Parts: sequence; C-alpha cells; structure tokens
Amino acid sequence: MSFSYLKIIPNDPTYVPDQLSQDKAKNFLSDIYKGVIKLEATENIEFIDQGDGFESVSCNKCGKEIDIEYWQEAMNSSYEQHFKNLSFIAPCCGNQSSLNDLNYKAPAGFAKFVIRIRDAYEDLTEKELQLLEEVLGTELRFIWAHY
Repeated sequence: MSFSYLKIIPNDPTYVPDQLSQDKAKNFLSDIYKGVIKLEATENIEFIDQGDGFESVSCNKCGKEIDIEYWQEAMNSSYEQHFKNLSFIAPCCGNQSSLNDLNYKAPAGFAKFVIRIRDAYEDLTEKELQLLEEVLGTELRFIWAHY
C-alpha cells in the first residue's frame, strides 16, 4: 500500500515554533485537510525527503546537476554531525552553499520541525500559506512525498 504526504517545513532548518503556535497551526490545517495531520519537532535537524519522487540535485548557484555520489558523500559527512553543519562546496562552480539550499527535484529540505499531512491532494492557496506562516512565525516550504 502506498501513501502520499504533504510535508511543510520552515526554510530555516533550526526553527521550531512554540507549542501554542503549533497548536494553532494544527487547528488551522484541520479546517483545510481531512487527512491525518502530525506536527513533529526533533532535537536534531533531519533530512525531509520526497520519498519515491527523488530525481536529481542541482546547484542553486549555477544550476548544474550535481553528481549523486558527490552529494551522498556530503550528506553522509553532514549526517555524522547530526546535520548541524549543512555547508556545501558545489563541485560544479566551487561556490559555497548549503545542502538545504540546493535545488532538489522533487523538492526536499532539512528541518527540526515538520508538519506531515497524509493524503493531502493540493497545496495551500497563497492566502492560506501566508496565514500559516504568520501563525508559525516563519517562511515555509512544501515537500510532496510518495512512499
């Protein structure tokens, strides 16, 4: 059996909203989505993946595709430090970036806080996103995942 999730994370991987904001966000989202909504905060930063949707990773500075083995080595090195250091030197252009800022096809990211909505079938509208960002006090990004 396969499942689809909409994952919503802060753009800042270290950001975790306070409990009151999390409760308000869950109530807000419960009015929009009928699937199971879980809010999770972890002690360490985690890679928030796109499941079966992963295709490639490209440089956010020059746009060139990054060799998967190079990216995996950088991920492994960062993972050993619990993703505390997401610094990344792009092999294509030599620019310093962050693993969080690379262009993932399909989108992915890093976070200590994630909202997971099972069986969501559409993004929030721009207005709904703006309201959710106000409730949580941060800019957000969407990650669609299929397992």
